[in-house]
Amino acid sequence: MTEINLQSIKQVNRNRVFRLIAARQRISKQEIAAELKLSLPTTTQNLNSLKDEGLIEENGTFSSGIGRKARAVSIVADFRVAVGLDITPHHISLVLVDLNGSMMDHVREKFEIADSELCYGQLAEKVRNLIDKNKIRPEQILGMGITIPGIIAFDKKTITSAETLPVPSNFCQILQEYFDFPCLLFNDASCAGVAEFWKNDYENQTIAYLLLSNTVGGAILVNGKPFEGMGNRSAEFGHITLVPGGAECSCGKRGCAEAYCSALCLSRKTDNDLAVFFREMNRGKEEYRKLLEEYLDYLAILLNDINMCLDCPVVLGGYMGPYLKPYIPRLSQLVVERSTFPTDGSYIKPCTCEFEAAAMGGALYHIEQFIKNV
Repeated sequence: MTEINLQSIKQVNRNRVFRLIAARQRISKQEIAAELKLSLPTTTQNLNSLKDEGLIEENGTFSSGIGRKARAVSIVADFRVAVGLDITPHHISLVLVDLNGSMMDHVREKFEIADSELCYGQLAEKVRNLIDKNKIRPEQILGMGITIPGIIAFDKKTITSAETLPVPSNFCQILQEYFDFPCLLFNDASCAGVAEFWKNDYENQTIAYLLLSNTVGGAILVNGKPFEGMGNRSAEFGHITLVPGGAECSCGKRGCAEAYCSALCLSRKTDNDLAVFFREMNRGKEEYRKLLEEYLDYLAILLNDINMCLDCPVVLGGYMGPYLKPYIPRLSQLVVERSTFPTDGSYIKPCTCEFEAAAMGGALYHIEQFIKNV
């Protein structure tokens, strides 16, 4: 076996050890060796190397009825961190994410995005404030993932299309001027799908993620990686035609799914506050109940269309995700009635990442790139 192959095997084993510790958060050397089918000397060598670099640390012991207690190891979660910034026309969300993929801190507030130096300066200040508040040193920061409701070029820096945001195509490059760490640009739905995949046991699976916010988007995740398509615009579920010649969509066309399945279809009745809409509906407001039933009918059509194309789990996320959980049985019933093939509708899944999923996914890109090279 050549020296290059030996080095490659060592690197793979080291990465596997680190990933397992990160996934389990607290684990013993013996468990690592057994789970990864590595010898104890090899496991010890990898642990010592990771510990010397400051990537892992001892974290107490595990209880034992007999013999010596096994020592636990964990990764040093804040050894490196990443920033996620999700931008919509009227709000921003900021998150700090550690190497465990856990959210360290977050900010969500109203913010009117505009193509101006004042706006860019204010955005940069908010990012720096979050970093300073958490006492993050410059060398800890891997980068920032910026997510928007738009189509991004393959360079992860150029906006190809963003109908709802008044920003130029080089928006990412403009923001980059304010920071010493790398800034990359992503589609919000793709990143939300990445966060959902990260937090769940979807390994070796394909899932579709349906973002139901003030816009409607989506992602197809193949073993955790977004399927990009020829133009980096796959899974634009919001622009599937539901009603030919129907209601006008934000894209300028008529009858798109976004015009019938976005959160705005409900929240515009309550000053864009979904919580108020569902609260009033649950108090017996008949107008709101009928509106929701109509919404579910259109959403079932869209879900059936996605299922006919992909035949995989479909996760419901975005602003609507948490509110739709009680209505998944009803959606399942509706898709059963519509489906050409036998189904019980169980492919419809509630989201786990109910909070700042897009910003999380943007940050997780940098986390994953770091872990990949450990």
